[in-house]
Amino acid sequence: MNDINNKISKKSILFIIFTIIGVLLAGTYAWLSYRTQDTAMVLTIGDIKGLTVTLTPYQINDTLSPVGAYSDGIVVDVTAQNKSTTLGDNFKLYYAVDTIDSALKNEGFKYTITKSTDNGSSYTQVKEGNFLNASNNNNLEIYNEGVPANTTYKYKVYLWIDSSNGNQSNMQNKSFVAELRATVSQSLYNMMKEQAVMDNVKSNYVTNNNGVQFNAVSSNTNGKGVYTRSGTENTQYPIYYYRGAVTNNNVLFANFCWKIVRTTDTGGVKIIYNGSPSSGKCTNTTGTATQLVSTSKFNTNSNSIAYVGYMYGSVYISTSKAMTDITEVYQYGTSFTYSNGTYTLSNTKSFAGTDWASNYNKLNNNHYTCLSTGTTCSSIYYIYYTNNSTAYYITLTGGKSVEDALSEMLTNSSNTTNSTVKTAVDNWYSSNMTSYTNKLEDTPWCNDRSIYQLNGWNPNGGDTTKYLYFGGYSRAYSTYSPSLSCNKNDAFTKENVAIGNGKLTYPVGLITADEIMLGGGKIDAYNSTYYLYTNEPYWSGPPYFYTRYAHGFNVTSSGYLHSCFIDNVTVGVRPAVSLKPGVRFASGDGSANTPYVIE
Repeated sequence: MNDINNKISKKSILFIIFTIIGVLLAGTYAWLSYRTQDTAMVLTIGDIKGLTVTLTPYQINDTLSPVGAYSDGIVVDVTAQNKSTTLGDNFKLYYAVDTIDSALKNEGFKYTITKSTDNGSSYTQVKEGNFLNASNNNNLEIYNEGVPANTTYKYKVYLWIDSSNGNQSNMQNKSFVAELRATVSQSLYNMMKEQAVMDNVKSNYVTNNNGVQFNAVSSNTNGKGVYTRSGTENTQYPIYYYRGAVTNNNVLFANFCWKIVRTTDTGGVKIIYNGSPSSGKCTNTTGTATQLVSTSKFNTNSNSIAYVGYMYGSVYISTSKAMTDITEVYQYGTSFTYSNGTYTLSNTKSFAGTDWASNYNKLNNNHYTCLSTGTTCSSIYYIYYTNNSTAYYITLTGGKSVEDALSEMLTNSSNTTNSTVKTAVDNWYSSNMTSYTNKLEDTPWCNDRSIYQLNGWNPNGGDTTKYLYFGGYSRAYSTYSPSLSCNKNDAFTKENVAIGNGKLTYPVGLITADEIMLGGGKIDAYNSTYYLYTNEPYWSGPPYFYTRYAHGFNVTSSGYLHSCFIDNVTVGVRPAVSLKPGVRFASGDGSANTPYVIE
């Protein structure tokens, strides 16, 4: 087989066997010899569409003796070729040492690495080391480098004994058995891509012919594993997500444990906080250890629609007024005119407060009032919700209408004020994560404030006996169709104003109710088996609905999606970040005991 190049494709590890045994030779010194049978074999590892690393020769038959320069030592040629057109990739070289005699842990027993960026025309030394820290049955890393897209680097790895480094006679007749290995680190995105199946077809853990049913929780018959979100499969970066009772999506990054949630449309990977590791393991599954130490309100108040925002701008406070004891006949208009600081009601209807119980549900178009017997006022009131005893309203000034108020609070929010939960997330990030920002992408964190049903907030016939519902309510409670799109004003980014609002201080946020539905949760349906269940309640986005108080989504201690007042103080916080496209894991299989370790 000496004349045959044997090429082998693998995902992670390539090894070259260096068996060095003591051999007594003629002459003053006896030195270490490489003994193999094959001298021309080649091994290649990596992703055929990405980075491949080739080492040659695979096996060596030569003698190692003291020399004056590394170039006279034994050499292995290494080629790292990245065929990807978009993503850089990483590889590392290391010796997997089986046995090394203590006498060889010597500054004179060396390796030297040279590198060429011009296809082998010239080489420059980039690394030199020795085996002082080598030990039996352990790996000794000697080199680690990233290779940009459409780039090829060549290397020569020399093993040699430096004749100028003291007396090496004690190295004679000693044993060193090792393998030179190359590892191409795999991206989390590609790992998920390899495992994913479509979510709109029947598969191993999905018995419905139409795929995953989001009107039910995850199970062994309704999703467990990695899925491709239907509708994204033909995009440059299809969306892959974890669902159900998976145990292989654990990540160790920035000295914290995380769970992989999904990929982004740029090839990044969103991960959610899951506490601190213990001896390199991510075994947290339930309890407060899976979230930040303290709980937080979403906002300290809930008496304005503005407070549903992860950030918010103008605030119109909701006020209530008992109506049934009012004997005066109040005027209620369908619209108004405004001039010189005065509102004038138009198309009014009127009735006494004592008749409120018979008329509160018949306001129809007549939401505007001065809350008096007159039709003019400097501040006008818009009634958005009623019951048989009370009117709930906001106050408008300066000629503004309810449409103006909604626009300022929701659609054209200036996003100038942090919510309470954003402050908690930012404070944690500032204390723990800033040195890792270079590994994170500036992807949107959605706080979708789009409207599903205006009801009483619609001045043209809106029913004041019904609540305002946001888009998230529709997807979670009505259509059961989780969405990963987001309007730009509600897409919170740090600097990326092409796809978001650029209002974040740090690239961190909360996962959404839609992402929890993908993961296996459902509104008001118990689920204690999917990976997002922690036996503790914690916040998610977006907003849910508005009565006279703001409600947001959370995951309850029973694992189901639910609504709660946003000034609830008992809900936990689990920040989420998104790893940049191409970020690799150095080791691990995603299990709790062996999480993916991000380089």
